[in-house]
Amino acid sequence: MKKFVQIVENKAYWIFEAGELPPYPNPENFLDITGRDDIEERYLYDAKTGEFTAPVAPEPIEPQPTVEEMQAQTLLNTEYLVSKTELLGGK
Repeated sequence: MKKFVQIVENKAYWIFEAGELPPYPNPENFLDITGRDDIEERYLYDAKTGEFTAPVAPEPIEPQPTVEEMQAQTLLNTEYLVSKTELLGGK
């Protein structure tokens, strides 16, 4: 059995085993990767070098504060400034 990968938009889209590549409409979108157990679906494919690389996970996005959280922070900041002003005698 041979191992094949279908390449879609420069990514390993589908990996499967078959005796020979079935007669798909676009055989140029398939590569024989027999013996390459390091390749997984979603790996990026560089057509110039013929190399596959693991996808890089994006950095987690921090959630934006809600309107209520921003209002609470503004109130705390205001209270802090008023208290500081009162402690310094209005300066």
